[in-house]
Amino acid sequence: MSVVSGKPARPPKVEFQSIRELYQLFDDIFLSGTKSLIVSPCGHKIYCFEHHLFHMAGIVVEGIEELSMPEERDKILNTTEGFGYYELREGGARARHLRSARETLESPDEIWTENPHLESAKWVYIKEFDSKPYPFSVAFVGAWEANSTIIVPFSSFPIEKRNAKKWRKSKRIYP
Repeated sequence: MSVVSGKPARPPKVEFQSIRELYQLFDDIFLSGTKSLIVSPCGHKIYCFEHHLFHMAGIVVEGIEELSMPEERDKILNTTEGFGYYELREGGARARHLRSARETLESPDEIWTENPHLESAKWVYIKEFDSKPYPFSVAFVGAWEANSTIIVPFSSFPIEKRNAKKWRKSKRIYP
């Protein structure tokens, strides 16, 4: 923790040179061993699955609306240099901040529901770090489309302080 602000330092950025490396790092951060289940302080049991790589890291492919891990896994694992036909949103910011996303889900400072800016996710998790220029991370969480009784992560990314207000326009449920 920072002595000055009392906020934790932002976890180190994820560094990768290929889509395969990014996949392996995602696996280490979110899936290996017992990591695939995150129990939040409000009691949500958040399950992470392999296909969440696409949303959490902001991976897109032009012309493909919904990426499927069974169809993409071999392509990802065989792409050891660069990113092939995969692109990273926001210049890779989501991917570089996967560790911050994990920490935001595990130990958020705030959890909000009913945000008017969200279409599919139900909850907004917010965590403040001692970092600049992006001191906050937000993570979106909601029911899995394939099984509405399972809670999953939708996305996460760093934000500037001035943008935190947008994600607080709703009902606070934690703390």
